[in-house]
Amino acid sequence: MINKVMRFVKEQHMFDAKDYVVAGVSGGADSVCLLFMLLEIQKVIPIALHIVHINHQIRSDAAADAQYVEWLCAQHHLPFTLVEEDVAALAAREHCSTEEAGRQVRYQAFYKVLGTRRGKIAVAHNQNDSCETFLFHLFRGTALKGLSGIPAVRGIVVRPLLCLERTEIEAFLAQRQIKFRIDSTNFEDNYTRNKIRHHILAWAEKEISPAVVNHISAASAKVRDAYELIEDFTRQAMKTCVCIRDDSYYIREAPFAMLHKTIQGYVIMEVLAQASGSSRDWESVHAEQIQGLFGKQSGRQIQLPYRLCAVRDYNGVVIGKVKAYQDKIDNFEEIVFTDKDKNRLLCGETLQIPWQQQGILHFSLIKTKNLQNIPQKKYTKWFDYDTIKGSIVIRTRRSGDYLTVNAANQRKSLKSYFIDNKVPRELRGHICLIAEDSHVIWAVGGRISSYYKVSELTETILQVSYADSAKEPIWEGFAPEWEKTKED
Repeated sequence: MINKVMRFVKEQHMFDAKDYVVAGVSGGADSVCLLFMLLEIQKVIPIALHIVHINHQIRSDAAADAQYVEWLCAQHHLPFTLVEEDVAALAAREHCSTEEAGRQVRYQAFYKVLGTRRGKIAVAHNQNDSCETFLFHLFRGTALKGLSGIPAVRGIVVRPLLCLERTEIEAFLAQRQIKFRIDSTNFEDNYTRNKIRHHILAWAEKEISPAVVNHISAASAKVRDAYELIEDFTRQAMKTCVCIRDDSYYIREAPFAMLHKTIQGYVIMEVLAQASGSSRDWESVHAEQIQGLFGKQSGRQIQLPYRLCAVRDYNGVVIGKVKAYQDKIDNFEEIVFTDKDKNRLLCGETLQIPWQQQGILHFSLIKTKNLQNIPQKKYTKWFDYDTIKGSIVIRTRRSGDYLTVNAANQRKSLKSYFIDNKVPRELRGHICLIAEDSHVIWAVGGRISSYYKVSELTETILQVSYADSAKEPIWEGFAPEWEKTKED
């Protein structure tokens, strides 16, 4: 059995030479077996061992468990750390189960003991534990990840005994006459996992197949391989479908629609996890609700946990904090182009004005009557400078903004212009405007107002160019229809 564990450890690349290994040892059969297996591994791979025991203060005989583990450590000259925590009281404070509270305490202790040293945290889960986890998630309802069982390696947490069944562990200890402590709560049916262990798995081994644990473990491993493949697809899809800007996540409809519906669900779940900062509390129903938004009209939205909101726009779905959008729209940034700036331009200088740490606007004057070379670039425009009588303001939108849209100077509200050109609602408050009072001279990246266009009568041309600091338009990738908009 030692050779079996050694092969498994090497296959999974669990330990490196000189690793500092913190091992959780409760005193039960599994963890005592782990201690002795680590001692065997230490003969082949030079690792340092440190044993940690957690007294959850739930059982009256818990102190005896700690004494036994400490005695084992003394026999083998291993450093020992005892952590005592009232787990039941912690569970009450945190409003969680004692199982979850105990898990939090254990891993906090393991990480604290390891500190900044390079190493691993070794825990004693075996194949039976993985099977119980598989069945627990299956019965409760889960995505594919929940059916992948317990991983052998997760970050720096390793499980050297995951290749063994519980019967193998008990046989190893009996053969070597190694004593272990018995946790009386393991025989109670107060915990769901105990019920699965005592009734469901025990019945399946007796009535269906004595190898049921091995079969479930093998199936779980195949699910884990499939899930890892899906994770790879999801990472690739995130790069092509999702843009992140100002803590909002834009799922672009066109590339998203090309994905298999399963990958769509995983992309949404990953976005929700990143947007909320947690993968907990997200269920398949949330992914289904957001997938449903793609079939609805722009403006439809759903409220989500963690104060998130998903909003359908013209080009996909935006997920972000409920209040974030309006906060950004209301936060107007105004930069006044003063008379002093105008005088500098008259002297032949090019004036550079930064915009919201995103880019730079370049202003310059051109004296010419030759209008053959009017630039057609999206981010360089010419204006009739003499028609601008007041101050030039650089800002975001506000109520009452308008453009003129033809030679007769008919007006159109900026809001209507954005709607007609399918500018996503969440981006309208970010777009840089060059305006004279409420008259928008240029919605940067979009059209200019007809009133300010150059003509054969123009004597002085104001040239304005926008250069983004990231070498891309401020909404590129979010609104392809907006980007394609051309002046009438």
